[in-house]
Amino acid sequence: MNLLINKRVNIIYFVVSFLVVVMSYLVNINIREKLLIIALSESIFWLTVPILFFSIVTFLTRNSIFLIWKKVTNYFLIISIVIVLFTPTSSHGLDFFPLVKETATIVLSSIYSIISLILIIYKSLKNK
Repeated sequence: MNLLINKRVNIIYFVVSFLVVVMSYLVNINIREKLLIIALSESIFWLTVPILFFSIVTFLTRNSIFLIWKKVTNYFLIISIVIVLFTPTSSHGLDFFPLVKETATIVLSSIYSIISLILIIYKSLKNK
Protein backbone atom coordinates (compact mmCIF):
# COMPACT_ATOMS: atom_id res chain seq x y z
CA MET A 1 0.00 0.00 0.00
CA ASN A 2 2.82 2.37 0.88
CA LEU A 3 4.47 1.59 -2.45
CA LEU A 4 1.32 2.60 -4.29
CA ILE A 5 1.03 5.88 -2.38
CA ASN A 6 4.65 6.80 -3.09
CA LYS A 7 4.25 6.06 -6.78
CA ARG A 8 1.17 8.27 -6.83
CA VAL A 9 3.13 11.07 -5.20
CA ASN A 10 5.87 10.61 -7.79
CA ILE A 11 3.31 10.82 -10.59
CA ILE A 12 1.92 13.99 -9.00
CA TYR A 13 5.45 15.50 -8.92
CA PHE A 14 5.85 14.62 -12.59
CA VAL A 15 2.47 16.02 -13.66
CA VAL A 16 2.80 19.23 -11.65
CA SER A 17 6.33 19.93 -12.87
CA PHE A 18 5.26 19.19 -16.44
CA LEU A 19 2.33 21.59 -16.12
CA VAL A 20 4.56 24.29 -14.63
CA VAL A 21 7.04 23.89 -17.48
CA VAL A 22 4.26 24.20 -20.05
CA MET A 23 2.59 27.15 -18.30
CA SER A 24 5.85 29.09 -17.88
CA TYR A 25 6.65 28.48 -21.54
CA LEU A 26 3.23 29.78 -22.59
CA VAL A 27 3.57 32.83 -20.34
CA ASN A 28 7.01 33.53 -21.75
CA ILE A 29 5.73 33.36 -25.34
CA ASN A 30 2.54 35.38 -24.85
CA ILE A 31 3.74 38.20 -22.59
CA ARG A 32 6.69 40.04 -24.08
CA GLU A 33 6.26 43.54 -22.69
CA LYS A 34 6.40 42.74 -18.97
CA LEU A 35 10.03 42.04 -18.08
CA LEU A 36 9.46 40.88 -14.49
CA ILE A 37 6.85 38.32 -15.52
CA ILE A 38 9.14 37.02 -18.28
CA ALA A 39 12.08 36.75 -15.88
CA LEU A 40 10.00 34.89 -13.30
CA SER A 41 8.49 32.54 -15.88
CA GLU A 42 11.93 31.71 -17.27
CA SER A 43 13.19 31.13 -13.74
CA ILE A 44 10.31 28.83 -12.92
CA PHE A 45 10.85 26.99 -16.19
CA TRP A 46 14.53 26.32 -15.49
CA LEU A 47 13.81 25.32 -11.88
CA THR A 48 11.22 22.72 -12.86
CA VAL A 49 13.05 21.06 -15.75
CA PRO A 50 15.42 19.09 -13.44
CA ILE A 51 12.50 18.19 -11.18
CA LEU A 52 10.64 16.84 -14.18
CA PHE A 53 13.65 14.77 -15.23
CA PHE A 54 14.41 13.40 -11.77
CA SER A 55 10.76 12.59 -11.08
CA ILE A 56 10.96 10.24 -14.07
CA VAL A 57 14.24 8.79 -12.81
CA THR A 58 12.95 8.23 -9.27
CA PHE A 59 9.83 6.57 -10.59
CA LEU A 60 12.06 3.66 -11.52
CA THR A 61 13.84 3.47 -8.15
CA ARG A 62 12.90 2.17 -4.73
CA ASN A 63 10.65 4.04 -2.32
CA SER A 64 13.38 4.93 0.15
CA ILE A 65 15.31 6.73 -2.58
CA PHE A 66 12.18 8.55 -3.70
CA LEU A 67 11.34 9.70 -0.16
CA ILE A 68 14.80 11.15 0.35
CA TRP A 69 14.71 12.80 -3.08
CA LYS A 70 11.29 14.26 -2.27
CA LYS A 71 12.62 15.89 0.91
CA VAL A 72 15.59 17.37 -0.94
CA THR A 73 13.29 18.62 -3.71
CA ASN A 74 10.90 20.30 -1.29
CA TYR A 75 13.73 22.13 0.47
CA PHE A 76 15.31 23.02 -2.86
CA LEU A 77 12.12 24.58 -4.19
CA ILE A 78 11.56 26.72 -1.13
CA ILE A 79 15.15 27.95 -0.95
CA SER A 80 15.53 28.55 -4.67
CA ILE A 81 12.25 30.43 -5.03
CA VAL A 82 13.29 32.76 -2.20
CA ILE A 83 16.71 33.29 -3.78
CA VAL A 84 15.24 33.95 -7.23
CA LEU A 85 12.67 36.39 -5.87
CA PHE A 86 15.37 38.48 -4.20
CA THR A 87 17.84 38.56 -7.11
CA PRO A 88 17.61 41.53 -9.46
CA THR A 89 16.01 41.30 -12.89
CA SER A 90 18.79 43.17 -14.68
CA SER A 91 22.38 44.18 -14.09
CA HIS A 92 24.24 47.40 -14.88
CA GLY A 93 26.42 45.49 -17.33
CA LEU A 94 29.83 46.06 -15.77
CA ASP A 95 29.96 42.84 -13.79
CA PHE A 96 32.24 39.96 -14.75
CA PHE A 97 29.54 37.50 -13.68
CA PRO A 98 26.22 39.37 -13.40
CA LEU A 99 23.93 37.85 -10.79
CA VAL A 100 20.45 38.20 -12.25
CA LYS A 101 17.41 35.93 -12.09
CA GLU A 102 18.44 33.85 -15.11
CA THR A 103 21.98 33.12 -13.94
CA ALA A 104 20.83 32.42 -10.38
CA THR A 105 18.24 29.99 -11.69
CA ILE A 106 20.69 28.17 -13.93
CA VAL A 107 23.23 27.89 -11.09
CA LEU A 108 20.55 26.65 -8.66
CA SER A 109 19.24 24.13 -11.18
CA SER A 110 22.76 22.85 -11.83
CA ILE A 111 23.44 22.47 -8.11
CA TYR A 112 20.12 20.68 -7.65
CA SER A 113 20.83 18.34 -10.55
CA ILE A 114 24.26 17.43 -9.20
CA ILE A 115 22.91 16.88 -5.67
CA SER A 116 19.99 14.77 -6.92
CA LEU A 117 22.20 12.68 -9.16
CA ILE A 118 24.72 12.03 -6.38
CA LEU A 119 21.92 11.26 -3.92
CA ILE A 120 20.16 8.80 -6.22
CA ILE A 121 23.39 7.01 -7.19
CA TYR A 122 24.67 6.88 -3.61
CA LYS A 123 21.42 5.55 -2.17
CA SER A 124 21.04 3.03 -4.99
CA LEU A 125 24.53 1.65 -4.44
CA LYS A 126 24.24 1.74 -0.67
CA ASN A 127 21.01 -0.30 -0.65
CA LYS A 128 22.50 -3.02 -2.85
